[in-house]
Amino acid sequence: MSRLLLLLPLLGLLFTACDQECIANCPDDDDDAVEDDDDAVADDDDATLPPTDEVEVGVITIRDCTPLVQHRPLGDPTSVQIAGEWNDWTGEDMEGPDDDGVWSYEAPELDPGEYGFKYLYNSQWEDAPPAWAWAKWVGESENRNLKVGDCGVPLLQTVSAEADPDGSLVATIQFARAADDSPIDPASVEVTVGGVSVTPTVDADAGTIVVTASGLADGKHSVLVSAADAAGRDAENQPLWIPLWVEDEPFVWEDAMIYFAFTDRFRNGDYDEDPLFDPVPDVLEIANFQGGDFLGIIQAMEEGWFDELGVSALWLTPVYENPEGAYLAVDQVHNFSGFHGYWPVNAWGVEARSGDVWVDSDERLHELIDEAHERGIRVIFDLVLNHVHEDHDYVADHPEWFGGGCVCGQPGCSWDDFPLTCWFTDYLPDLNYRNHWVTMQVLEDTFAYLREYDVDAVRVDAAKHMDHVIMRSLSRKLRELTARGGAEFYLVGETFTGGDGHGLIMDYVSPWELTGQFDFPLFWSIRGAFAHDASFWDLEGAVEASEAAYGDGLMSPFVGNHDIPRLATEIAGNDDGAWGWTEDWMAAGGDEVTQWDIIERQSMALAFTLTQPGAPLLYYGDEIGLAGSGDPDNRRMMTFDPYLSANQEELLARVRAIGQARANSRAIRRGERSTLWTDDELYVYTLDAGDGDVAIVALHKGWAERSETINLPWDLDGVTFTDATNEGRTATAAGTTLPVTLGSWDYAIFVR
Repeated sequence: MSRLLLLLPLLGLLFTACDQECIANCPDDDDDAVEDDDDAVADDDDATLPPTDEVEVGVITIRDCTPLVQHRPLGDPTSVQIAGEWNDWTGEDMEGPDDDGVWSYEAPELDPGEYGFKYLYNSQWEDAPPAWAWAKWVGESENRNLKVGDCGVPLLQTVSAEADPDGSLVATIQFARAADDSPIDPASVEVTVGGVSVTPTVDADAGTIVVTASGLADGKHSVLVSAADAAGRDAENQPLWIPLWVEDEPFVWEDAMIYFAFTDRFRNGDYDEDPLFDPVPDVLEIANFQGGDFLGIIQAMEEGWFDELGVSALWLTPVYENPEGAYLAVDQVHNFSGFHGYWPVNAWGVEARSGDVWVDSDERLHELIDEAHERGIRVIFDLVLNHVHEDHDYVADHPEWFGGGCVCGQPGCSWDDFPLTCWFTDYLPDLNYRNHWVTMQVLEDTFAYLREYDVDAVRVDAAKHMDHVIMRSLSRKLRELTARGGAEFYLVGETFTGGDGHGLIMDYVSPWELTGQFDFPLFWSIRGAFAHDASFWDLEGAVEASEAAYGDGLMSPFVGNHDIPRLATEIAGNDDGAWGWTEDWMAAGGDEVTQWDIIERQSMALAFTLTQPGAPLLYYGDEIGLAGSGDPDNRRMMTFDPYLSANQEELLARVRAIGQARANSRAIRRGERSTLWTDDELYVYTLDAGDGDVAIVALHKGWAERSETINLPWDLDGVTFTDATNEGRTATAAGTTLPVTLGSWDYAIFVR
C-alpha cells in the first residue's frame, strides 16, 4: 500500500475519541499529529475534522478500514484497556505507552457501522465521553463511538477550497480508492458550482479532482462533487458539499443581523390570485393558515425590505411539511393548525402551502435561497429535532424510536423534572436519541436537507429538551464543511430560560456543540429597562453577567420572538390574552399609552439590542411595532406599505437607521464593548474594533433634556462623531472626553 498520511483522516473512517489530552487537531494540542505509513489511523475522535497540516495531494490512496485506535489519556495510568460492542464490553489491553504517551489498539475486522466503546484506566471504567467525542448511547450508557467506513466503495475528501473577491474559485478533492484498488472513472465525475455544471480537471492516476471557476458574481457558489470508480461504485459520501462565497470582505457571524420571517404570517405573494388560501376547518383565524408564502418573502427581498433594515441573515420558520388537520392547543380549548411549521410529518417534504399558484413550494424555496445568496444574505433553517408530529413517517416506520413520555406541564410532569422525556402535546412524540438509530437517521436526513437547499446556518428548536448527542453530532458534521475552506456555519439554539439561566444556556454552547444561543437572560432585562422603567443599572448588570458567562459563545440578543408577547403590547400594557386579539395601538391608536410612547421605547430598545455584540435578532413586525399577546396572537400577519400608519412609518424609519448603522460600522458589528456611563436614566457604551474604529452608543430615558461629559478611554481630541440615527447631530471629542446632549427618551449611535 502506498504512503497514506493521517492528513487524509476520512480515508479509513476510523474514529475514536479526542479525549482529555489530544493527539492531533484537538482542543489543546493541534501540532502533535501522529502519522502512519500504511493505515489510516484514528488519532482520537477529532480525526474526522481535517487537521491544520498540509494535505499530501496526488498520492494514490487506498482505503483501509482496519480499526487502529490511538489514545493519550489524561494522567499516567499504568494500564489502559478498551472495551466495546465488538468484544462484549470485555476490556482488552492497549499497547503502550510510546514516548509520546500514546496507547494503541488494533481492533478485529469489523463490518461497516458504528460501535460504542469505552476506555478503562487501571481497570476502572472512564466516565461519559468528552464533549468533543463522537458518541453513541448503548442502553443507558453514553459511550465513545468507533465509526468504521465501507472500504468496499471509494470516498471523496476535500483537500482545499477557496473563493476570492475577484470572482475566482478553486477546490481540490482527493478520491480515495476502495480496498480493491479500483481507480476513479473520470467520465463519472460531475461537478456543479453554484448550481451550474463545470468541467473539472481529473487526474485518474493521482485520484485528484480540481475544480476551477472564474467570473463569478458576488454571492454564494457552493461546489457539489460526485464520482465513481472504474467498477461503477459511487463514492460513499457523494455528493461532496463545499459551501463557498464570493464577497469583498469575508463574512463572519459577528457581522450578522438576523431577521426572523414567519413565513405564513409575513406576506402572501399571490394574494390577488389566491385570497382565500383554503384555511383549515374548525380553527380560528388567529391560529390558522393566513396565506404567507415564500413568494411573499422574495417580493419583500426584491423591494429592499431586508437591505434597508441592514439584515444579513434570514431565519425562516421550519419549512417541513406539516399536517392539514385541526389539533387541540395546550389550553385544551382552542384548535391549532400547522401554520407555524413545528409539526413535521416527514424528513424531506416542504410545506405545500408555502408555494403559490404559479410555483410549488420546493422550487420557490430554492428561488428564495438563491435570491438571498445573490444579495449576500445568509439563510437559517429552523430545525425541529426534539419531536415530530404523530403522522410523521418515523412514527409509522419506527414506533420504537419514541418513548412513552408524559405531557410537559401536566400534573406530575413538570418541564424542569422531565425535560428530555416529556412531550409537548400528546400528538408530538419525542425522539429518543439514546436509541442510536434515531441519531444516525436524523443526522443523515438533516444534513441532506441542508445540503439540498444550500443552507448557511441552523436554529435548533428546544435545545434543552434533547440529549447532547444529536446537537454535538450535527455540529461536528457541519463544521467539517468549514475545516478546509468551506464557509463557516452558525448553530444557534433556543433554550427558554429566566434571567439567571446563563448556566443552562452554556450547557449547550461549545466548540463541539452550538455556536451560541438566544440570550434569554439579557432579554428579560431589556424588557425591564424599556417597557417597565427599570434602571439602566439593572441592564448593565445583565450585560456584564452575560459577558462573564458566555466566553467565546456567539449569542443572539433580542427584544421579541414568536413565543412571548410583543414588546409593543408590553409597553402599552393592554395585553388581552393569547386568543383575545389585543388592540394594535401603533396602527389604530390608544389612550393610556400613545403611539409616540411606543415608538420612543421600542426604537431605543432596538438601538440597544442591535448594537450588542453577537448576532442580534429582529423578529418580523417589531420594526413597525406590531402588537400581540402570547402565541398565537404574537404571530399576526405583517403589514406593508401602503397600509402602514404614520406612527408605524416613523418607527420603521428609526429601525432602518439603526440597522444601517450596524451594517455600515465594523466597530458596532465586531468591536469590543465597554461601558462609559451608567445611571438610572443614562447609559453610554463604546464598541472598539481597534485602530481608532470606534462607535459610541448613548441612551437616555429621562423625561427632560440631559447633557453630560463622557470620559473616553482614548485621546480623540478634535474627532467629530456623527449620529447615524439622527441626521445633523454630531459630538466632538475634547481630549479624552465627549460632550453628549440627548432629549427626552432619546438615543444616539455615534460613528466616526
